[in-house]
Amino acid sequence: MSNFDVRAMNLNLLPALEALLVEGSVGAAARRLHVSQSAMSHSLAKLRAVFGDPLLVPEGRGLVPTPRAVQLLARVPRALDGLAQAVTEPEPFDPKSAQRTFRLATVDYFELTMLPHVLSYLAANAPGIGLEIERVTPKAVASLASGDIDLALLGASFPGAPAGLRKMTLYRDPFAVIARSDHPAIGRKLDLATYVALGHVLVSIEGRRDGVVDRALAKLGKTRRVVLRVPHFVSAPLAVLSSDCICTIARSVAHRARELFGLRVMAPPLALEAAEVVALWPRRHDGDPARRWFRKLFVAGHAAPPNIRALMRRERSGKRAGSPP
Repeated sequence: MSNFDVRAMNLNLLPALEALLVEGSVGAAARRLHVSQSAMSHSLAKLRAVFGDPLLVPEGRGLVPTPRAVQLLARVPRALDGLAQAVTEPEPFDPKSAQRTFRLATVDYFELTMLPHVLSYLAANAPGIGLEIERVTPKAVASLASGDIDLALLGASFPGAPAGLRKMTLYRDPFAVIARSDHPAIGRKLDLATYVALGHVLVSIEGRRDGVVDRALAKLGKTRRVVLRVPHFVSAPLAVLSSDCICTIARSVAHRARELFGLRVMAPPLALEAAEVVALWPRRHDGDPARRWFRKLFVAGHAAPPNIRALMRRERSGKRAGSPP
């Protein structure tokens, strides 16, 4: 029986198997399942063929189980209970009383712009919920596809999203320029000539040596001088704070940098297409109430700071993300 394949078995026989094993009688098993005795005898014949064992054998006036039947009796009822739980409609998820941890893959853009508000929201509305955050890497994306990670938040340009995932654009974050507040070369307004002349910090999550700014400048026949390329958003404000460099970065990050470091935030002196922020999750999790609640924190913006909620409202209303707030 080592090669027995339950998937090839007629699963309608399982309730009959349980009844026969528990009752030890064809007649009692038939009454238990409200079928005729001949129908139960027919089921027993099929089960004997499936298992290659008589299961119940005559002794005296009754039937006694074979060793194989005794073994099955210890396992089949519990297996049927597990199957019933597997196909039963899941219980509603109550975030106020739930105790569980969700796994999120992202970049530090999220940690800078949304994490403080997410933690505040969880403390007030779901105190038993914890978070595990890891960097978005090809390995993390594979874990997302397998269902080991619940949600990923990332830029739309991140490569390697496999099949089996759902993708939703949360909002489009326009760009802003950050510089230290006492920058000697910037007056009341940042013009294109000054912008091009200054040293730039480039945030490159994917490791590219150019970005949206470089492609936009190329269309104008211009180039910029990148003096520092970093893989993390949090590094850029720190570099700007201690130098005469500037950085063109997502506006929500720029606002956070102003709050944390007192940096100056300005509009770019050229047209730049806003960056997409997307959510990815496994299709297999669509119907899970707990994971659906977790996704809604981000998809509906419940735990987002005011400036990101404003971006999301503009996306839903159809306005361009780059339009003035």
